[in-house]
Amino acid sequence: MACRACSATPPAAPVLDAAGVARAALVVLALPETERTRLAVRELRRVRPALPVLVRAHHAADRNLLIDAGATEVIQPELEAAATLLRHSLERLAVPRAQILAYLERLRAAADTALLLEPLGRADLPFARDVTLGAGPVAGGSLRDLRLRERFGVVVLTVTRQNGEFVSHPAAENGAATGDRVRVFGLREQIEAFAAAGTSPS
Repeated sequence: MACRACSATPPAAPVLDAAGVARAALVVLALPETERTRLAVRELRRVRPALPVLVRAHHAADRNLLIDAGATEVIQPELEAAATLLRHSLERLAVPRAQILAYLERLRAAADTALLLEPLGRADLPFARDVTLGAGPVAGGSLRDLRLRERFGVVVLTVTRQNGEFVSHPAAENGAATGDRVRVFGLREQIEAFAAAGTSPS
């Protein structure tokens, strides 16, 4: 059941009653604002502590906030779209299905945690790794100016700055400075070439 009525701020028990939450087997929240989603989850948890609640979040930074509020599962549309593209690509390359599913599970984990991925079964599959930037040519300026994908073939998934600031799926105008830890995604030789260009693996 999609609890569209939960968009009120704050959600009230009569609204939840009218939406049939007392009889629901599942609630799916796809509200555009994170704070409204968080308030809805908290009220749902107060009314139905064990009810499964699935929510949508556009940014990885919101995931922990919604989990702490009581969400059972947080779905990130952009991440799932990327995973679907990868799955179809690997199927066309005749990679065994079990290996594809295990690979995608680890990819999703890498987007949300500090887990470092290693090649899974085949050395020619891309993976993610954290790299701390040194005083080399890949530090400084914006990601657009650094042209990391064109130069090395890697994609920057996250940036953790020295002051602790965490940037998930950084935009092209975001920069990466010496001392920042970046999570890059690519083939082994691409990541090694990136790390060798004035950086140090973490």
